[in-house]
Amino acid sequence: MKAALVFLFLALFVAAVHGASDCDPDGNGKPTCQSGNIGERFRNNWDPTRYWLCAEAGEPQVVLCDQTGYDPVSKECVSWSEWSWYPPCP
Repeated sequence: MKAALVFLFLALFVAAVHGASDCDPDGNGKPTCQSGNIGERFRNNWDPTRYWLCAEAGEPQVVLCDQTGYDPVSKECVSWSEWSWYPPCP
């Protein structure tokens, strides 16, 4: 029983480390658009006025928030008075 618990915690640790490695805080946040994320918006880590949109599988589109900033929490363009900076990799 103890061995099973140790194995479970080890598996969870490996999964957490692997999941965290998917985010590159120095990268631009450009996603790989696949069938599972079509229609999703992604933060552009280098430009707060733009975001990535996976409209179809393949290359993401760059969308400009006109005179506003992209909020990665609400995944919407918001006024600058509402906009806040968040670390790219939570």
